[in-house]
Amino acid sequence: MSEIGKAAPTPLTPVQQQAMKRLDQAATQLEGVFLQLVMGAMDKTVSHDSIFGKQSNGERIFQSMLDQQRAEQMAKTGSIGIAKMLEEQLKASVLSDASQEAKVNVKRSSGP
Repeated sequence: MSEIGKAAPTPLTPVQQQAMKRLDQAATQLEGVFLQLVMGAMDKTVSHDSIFGKQSNGERIFQSMLDQQRAEQMAKTGSIGIAKMLEEQLKASVLSDASQEAKVNVKRSSGP
């Protein structure tokens, strides 16, 4: 395909850059929560009996905390791709909202 007919992308304003950063953080957190829920559901399918007896309450809490950390790290790597898909779908809306917010803030700061 030819690049001749395509316009160069316009640079983002500081407000839009902040909005995109917040979108990235929110999407990554959401992916982490989703992965944690998946891990929790998977954990329920496994027997927690061992040669030492049933898993203690402390072990269950530790396992839950470990799953949470693993989910957060997996989300930060972007290897699953949920956050990236969310960002792509919400990018236009977030940039538009940021532009509108910037315009409102300029009008408020300039006075009546």
